[in-house]
Amino acid sequence: MNNISREHAVQFISSLRNLIEKEMNILTHIEDLPEVNLGMDKDVFKGVSNGFLSEVIYTMTGRKVEVIGEVENLFPCPCCGFKTLTERYNKDAGTGYDICPYCTWEDDGTIDPYAYRSINKGSMIDYRNEMASNPNRYHTNKWIKAKSNE
Repeated sequence: MNNISREHAVQFISSLRNLIEKEMNILTHIEDLPEVNLGMDKDVFKGVSNGFLSEVIYTMTGRKVEVIGEVENLFPCPCCGFKTLTERYNKDAGTGYDICPYCTWEDDGTIDPYAYRSINKGSMIDYRNEMASNPNRYHTNKWIKAKSNE
């Protein structure tokens, strides 16, 4: 099995997606697929596990590779617990408000899982119940799960 750096893995995936888009015009074959900005892949894959990148490459090529390198250290989402946020909520500094790409919870400093938040149109429990009731949408663990003490 060959090793490939995270940087090269993301470049490879981006190049292959770009080639597929140009050659097959894939978006015309899939309804309701949002436009993809292929230049943003570096951000799309920020914080995802090396194992996930390896699986993407395997799915696209049929070849097994091991992606190596440091995964960006992101902060855990207070709702789902995956490390997906680039900054922590801090009311005094006016920072945070990141939206988790996994569960779509916007970090507004909420710690009570039952508190209804208008910005999220629900509570963390509502979001967690949605994740539990929709295993097809929430099956991929591409981010690293935070340990309970993080």
